[in-house]
Amino acid sequence: MGLPGTHFTVILILSSCFIPILRSKNVLVRIFASLVFVWAFICPFLTPLVIPLHTQEDEVHFISCPDGWRINLARYRPVGSYAGERKQSTTAPVILCHGAFANRVTYDLGEGYPSLATYLAEKGHDVWVLELRGHGRSHTKPGWLYTTLSQGMNEGGSWSIMKYIEVDLPAAVQYVRNHTGAKKVHWVGHSMGGIILYSWLGLAMGNTQDFASIVTLGSALDHSMERQNDIDKGVEPGNMNSTYHVLYVPRSLRSPGMAPFGWACALLAPLGGTFLDLFLGFQYSPSSIRRDIARRLLAHNFEAEPWQVVFEIHTVFSKKYGMLHPVTKEPLLPLLNHSLPVPLLAFAGACDHQFTPDAVKRTAYHLAALDDQQHVKMIVPGEGTEVCYGHYDMLIGPRAEEHVFAPLENWLNEVDEGQHWYSQDDLQVTCTIEMPHVVIT
Repeated sequence: MGLPGTHFTVILILSSCFIPILRSKNVLVRIFASLVFVWAFICPFLTPLVIPLHTQEDEVHFISCPDGWRINLARYRPVGSYAGERKQSTTAPVILCHGAFANRVTYDLGEGYPSLATYLAEKGHDVWVLELRGHGRSHTKPGWLYTTLSQGMNEGGSWSIMKYIEVDLPAAVQYVRNHTGAKKVHWVGHSMGGIILYSWLGLAMGNTQDFASIVTLGSALDHSMERQNDIDKGVEPGNMNSTYHVLYVPRSLRSPGMAPFGWACALLAPLGGTFLDLFLGFQYSPSSIRRDIARRLLAHNFEAEPWQVVFEIHTVFSKKYGMLHPVTKEPLLPLLNHSLPVPLLAFAGACDHQFTPDAVKRTAYHLAALDDQQHVKMIVPGEGTEVCYGHYDMLIGPRAEEHVFAPLENWLNEVDEGQHWYSQDDLQVTCTIEMPHVVIT
């Protein structure tokens, strides 16, 4: 459910909806409204208990950031390794980063369910699942009360997406490199997890040589309806119609704090995968999802996100050239041409109504234009089969292992081939991070 402060927003929303109804003179109407109010409030707390889920990580690490946040990294050790081992091999560590409103469950639905984290670990990769601030186990040292009170101190939300880009991302990369002794890491980002890495590249926030490769799943920096100069260079704009182009959030539901998306998802979790599922077609495609998987995802994966982050990401869809720098308001996509080349694999679901394949291709093109030798590849999983992947089922679909996990793992092996990422003598430590509290299971 994310930060407890989110529940104050939920209470305000429920109260504004049901208090007028509770004043009705009709007794049956008042009773019905009371039951709905109670159900809507307690259901998100009960749903995770009714639909239990336990992720399968081997270790839990925390990075202490200067601003008081403790960022969580869940480690899935390679099969055959032991706790605390510095894996000396030709396989670079893999960092998996979730998208907006999400947490580590994106990559691990529990035993017996699709899990990219466990799949890669079983193939011999050292996997680290990052949870950005305010998501999953990541929290502030002062606790939730400080977080709740601080939401009103920053205009538009409790933090900006720049915190993910400037603090969380480099802290996670540096920590994994320091802990494992690796010179480079693979970055795998779903949705916003790919967007923050693209933004980091465009803003030249650090040394791109820290990355062995980049993998994105359903990520793009520009999904605007504007026809770009790409068409003059032989890249057709294609289908840029996204669900986000028609989404509108009433101002009455916005606040300086958190968007209570996790509450809404947990509320609808019992209906997951049915014709009553409001997220069917938006978060996952009916052709590649099972009801039990949809219910687990809705019950455990989604959380609150600051409204400020939500509207910063929305510039991907509403502004010409896509996402804008939160401070300078400069388009980020053209800046990719100034970054250093990094091998890129981009996955795009043919039925992804959030980030269409054409939008993913537009962003990948800007990276591909960096260097004629640049290794850039795009995959539309399930192409030529009856499976049409949406935004989340690329990671949780029953056939995701065949259509997504296997090609992704092959890509990592292709990049790693002939390399040795663990020469401790060559390791360049570019920042100092406080040693975290580590829980090893």
